[in-house]
Amino acid sequence: MRLDHLIRRRKRAISMVPLIDVVFILLLFFMLSTSLIKAREIPVDFPTPDSEPSAQQVRVIRLESEDGTISFEGLQYAASDLEALRSLFATDPLAPYALDTAPGVSTQALVTLLDRLNLAGATNLSLMGEIS
Repeated sequence: MRLDHLIRRRKRAISMVPLIDVVFILLLFFMLSTSLIKAREIPVDFPTPDSEPSAQQVRVIRLESEDGTISFEGLQYAASDLEALRSLFATDPLAPYALDTAPGVSTQALVTLLDRLNLAGATNLSLMGEIS
């Protein structure tokens, strides 16, 4: 006669204590190994509330297509032609410029153009219109 079939086997419970210890050790490891260096930032100058608006005429630069064709005062420029863009801003580098986009132009094309205009010496740029 077998008596062991009458003895119930206990189910083993999973202990949460070692799991919590492992989680805290991982948390401590990631906190100590993470570098807290600031990502590359783009400086933005906001006007103060008491400053008066500039009396200068805002010049509009329009991004016409994905390939970087821009128009300014009736002339067409290529965003890849850095010398032409430098000559565009050399006349009055501190003048305010507004950047407009044609419908359907991607945000990536706009960011690429902003980078090229920054390399060309544009310091007073703002965005206008809708970006798709």
